[in-house]
Amino acid sequence: MQARSMSIAPARRRMGARSNSDRPLLGSHGRRGFALITVIWGLGLLTLLGAAVIVGARYRARSALADGLVLSSAAAAESAVNLAIATILSPTQNTSFPKRCRMPGGEQAEIVVEEEVGKIDINAANLATLERFFAGLAQDKPLGSKIAQNVVNFRKPLQRRENSNQTAPTNAANEIKISGFSTILELDQVEGISPALLRSAIRYTTTLSGRVEPAPEAMTPTLRLLMGLDPGRGERRRPTLPGHFTIRADVRATDGSRYIREALVSFGASSGLPYTIREWRRGDIVGSSANSPPTGDPAQACFKL
Repeated sequence: MQARSMSIAPARRRMGARSNSDRPLLGSHGRRGFALITVIWGLGLLTLLGAAVIVGARYRARSALADGLVLSSAAAAESAVNLAIATILSPTQNTSFPKRCRMPGGEQAEIVVEEEVGKIDINAANLATLERFFAGLAQDKPLGSKIAQNVVNFRKPLQRRENSNQTAPTNAANEIKISGFSTILELDQVEGISPALLRSAIRYTTTLSGRVEPAPEAMTPTLRLLMGLDPGRGERRRPTLPGHFTIRADVRATDGSRYIREALVSFGASSGLPYTIREWRRGDIVGSSANSPPTGDPAQACFKL
């Protein structure tokens, strides 16, 4: 019996050795499969990252191109404004506005010069004029009347004391009088004027004419229509100096995008300078599409280099 048990023990050890030798083989196959899956996932991730880099590069290239066109259009619009200033200062026989021409970069420009005497002076216009204007602009008579009254109230002299104690005696040293609008952009402080209404009102208002009513011969057809007058035909006018003008340059780039630049310019200023630019404004696209620059390429160049 002892000899038999001794003979069985080596056999068991051999079987155990055989089974142990098989285990590393099974573990090796598992590790190889896991490594293959890892490689496949890594290649897929690299592919996705590469596609993301390519798409991002294309997007940045298109954004850079669009930004470049915007900057080019902005520069062309400012150049058109400066061209109008030079034309007004040195008029020729054919000097008249609006003017449509082609800028050196190929942009199409429409240059309009509007006299401030032909606009609604929000500092000087009477209540009836303001009511007609804002009622026509808002297409709402009650709202127009309310805004007109708020404009009149805004421009009344205000008294403000530096001393917060209301019981203190009033004297010239602690009393400050503020009257009227310093710029048409302050219309956004008037109750009842929405952002959309403000953008529309800016085109037809001023603080420089000093007139109770705008000069009919200098009004634009659109303003005449808003005021209940016969719009008539838009006439080409030659600016007369001295005076205050809004120069509007509407530029269409070669890709069809538009950039509008406006400048409020005073000619014959008291400072002795030939002109003074009071404000630069970013203009909005207003009116019908018929007033936009033509789609065809203008034959006339704005100026020759």
